[in-house]
Amino acid sequence: MQIDEGIDIVCPDIRVVNGARYRILCNTNIYSLPTKQSSTCAAAVDVYDDEPNTCKLSKKSETTQPKEQQNAQFTELPCPRGLHKYVVGRSGTVKKRLENETGTMIDVPRPRDNKDYIRVKYRTEDSLSSLQLRLERVISSARRKEAPTHFVCIPVASEEIGSNLKRFQETCKLDPRMIQIESKLHLTIGVLKCFSPDEIKKATEVLNGFAPKIAYIKRGKPLRAEMGKLEIMNDDPSAANVLYAEVNLSDESSRLQELADQCLEEFVNAGLMSYEQNRNCKDVKLHCTLVNTRWMKSTAAPGNRETVNVTDILSESFPVKNFGKCVLAKLELNEMTTDRTGCYVSVTSVSLV
Repeated sequence: MQIDEGIDIVCPDIRVVNGARYRILCNTNIYSLPTKQSSTCAAAVDVYDDEPNTCKLSKKSETTQPKEQQNAQFTELPCPRGLHKYVVGRSGTVKKRLENETGTMIDVPRPRDNKDYIRVKYRTEDSLSSLQLRLERVISSARRKEAPTHFVCIPVASEEIGSNLKRFQETCKLDPRMIQIESKLHLTIGVLKCFSPDEIKKATEVLNGFAPKIAYIKRGKPLRAEMGKLEIMNDDPSAANVLYAEVNLSDESSRLQELADQCLEEFVNAGLMSYEQNRNCKDVKLHCTLVNTRWMKSTAAPGNRETVNVTDILSESFPVKNFGKCVLAKLELNEMTTDRTGCYVSVTSVSLV
């Protein structure tokens, strides 16, 4: 209460109201009710403007949110088109779970759009970061589930090898569907999983980048190889699923092994291959697969692989002991698929000659 100037606070005027005596210290009518403008709440806000407002907020104030939460934002997160189905999940279950856990909205492009990303609507940076972390896990898990799409190899071909392969097909008494054709004979360096054009482009760049090292590894001599001894991947010839021929250089040098190992290392360092796919080994197994039961439609129960008896083929009496010689001419990056002629679809290659 403001005390008026000129008022004697020691001997102030006295007013009697209903028998009660009151001292008058100002000219303000202390008995008047506060006006609507001078409400207790308004006074508290005016005086204690450094404290939170405890009065009832207006409707407009109740809906006010931080700018970060109020305005939705949009962005695109990388996701190879070949793995979009894993982000959606069966009946959209994975997509819904990601949205519920992160408070975001996800738009997965249609297959015909050929996009290597997903669109995201989010309101906070925390929700976006949470989605990025979960999306990386989904993509990583999806890659492990998918089969390889490409492989790096050295074609193994010559007229002599083709002739002996025909003899093998005629005498081995195996289903022709499980025997490799001449145009697809090769020595595998490693397999890749590429689910977008950018990943295929990266693999192409790695192979082309390896090309300058080839001349040093060759040491000025051609890579003349022999396709010889027959072996199986397991220990029981009566129940084999893969039969292959060893491939080695005629001069018995280690140049081919060095070439294969260093090429594999280049792709591993680029994150496109792994030693886990190579039997957890840094040494490439130099071989050319001739028979693989996976190449024929299996009648075996799920989880069981078709097997064949190759005991006679591995015996000393089998007529084809050695498939012949050839010059290893190029290093290829191929798709796992074949063209109309039955050959692998080539993406790129570098010369070994």
